[in-house]
Amino acid sequence: MSARTVLVCVAVSCALLLAPAVANAGTAQPAQEHDALVHQPPVDAPVLDPFRDPPEPWLAGNRGIEYDTAVGDLIRASAPGVVVFAGPVAGARHVTVRHAPDLVTTAAFVGEVLVAAGDLVAAGDPIAIAGGPFHFTARRNGSYIDPALLFVVPRWAVRLVPIR
Repeated sequence: MSARTVLVCVAVSCALLLAPAVANAGTAQPAQEHDALVHQPPVDAPVLDPFRDPPEPWLAGNRGIEYDTAVGDLIRASAPGVVVFAGPVAGARHVTVRHAPDLVTTAAFVGEVLVAAGDLVAAGDPIAIAGGPFHFTARRNGSYIDPALLFVVPRWAVRLVPIR
């Protein structure tokens, strides 16, 4: 059996988009990496209610971050992406941005929408105007995640481990 080496990546914070690399026959193969985006908070405002994952999907919790914004505050894109929805849902205005094939963020319950579906946005571009406090969510592969995890710069520890 030939010697194999596995590149083990350990995330000190969250390992959201890094794929592990496998080396065969002692020859290193490049890691298949996705563009790991570091997001910024959409506003500079206090948090009214942080993310609280419900114990079961159907139970109460907070599937995002509630920000204490004032009427007229700009809400900005947390990272580059494409606007996939901008408009009302049950009478409340929302803006959803796709940042990666498996990651979207939504600014919900905003006062005014400044973008349209299909618009490309850069990190920090205005996407909405607050009408008071608003809700910011993140979903990976359709499941809600804590948006605050997106604001952390990942630090990676890499070591090679032989497999016998």
